Amino acid sequence: MKLFIKYRLKKLLKGRKFSDRTKAYWQDAGQQKNIEDIMERICDKFDKKTFESKKESIIFHLNIPLSSIDTILEVGCGIGRTCKWVSPKVKKYVGVDFISEMIDKAKSYNEKFSNVEFVVNDGKTLSMFDEKIFDIVYSELAFQHMNKPIQVSYVNEIYRVLKNNGLFYVQLPRMEYYKDSTVALTKDEVDNLLKDFSTTFELTEPASYFIKAQKKA
Repeated sequence: MKLFIKYRLKKLLKGRKFSDRTKAYWQDAGQQKNIEDIMERICDKFDKKTFESKKESIIFHLNIPLSSIDTILEVGCGIGRTCKWVSPKVKKYVGVDFISEMIDKAKSYNEKFSNVEFVVNDGKTLSMFDEKIFDIVYSELAFQHMNKPIQVSYVNEIYRVLKNNGLFYVQLPRMEYYKDSTVALTKDEVDNLLKDFSTTFELTEPASYFIKAQKKA
């Protein structure tokens, strides 16, 4: 297993750092003609046969509770892949991303759902939202593409827009795997990043911490 992980890491890091995924990178991906072409650009070992059905999302990993009275925010939604599982179970789903091309694709991909909204932001804040309006916020496969000051900005904003006792579910990059101090976190850094939340390390994988964080009232 250790040899496999080391091989996968070398393959993923070949020719670039994760922190080098700039706005231009994501714009280029978002400008591809269809969803499959986008996923081919941004995913390692993309499998178009299982793309619509494979449930490896954080919402399943952590059994995120979804209720018909909840308003949900996904940070770094990309093309809005998880929307199709979340929106039928909640009052409202909102997805935010800083790449307008991705948001356009997300709107098209999820056009059959009437209780969804996709919003372009500035890549570091949630300034378009009022305080304390979301019951749950989640983010997956996103924080490893953010430098640490951006991570801090987003966490502060997520705290602001969450209702009291609201829940934040997040996948965070582990230093042991990425070896990149600009984006990856030690456990102590995770604790500091989420210091205003009550946190539970729900799952630890080689590359990521999966965390449930509850806003302190």
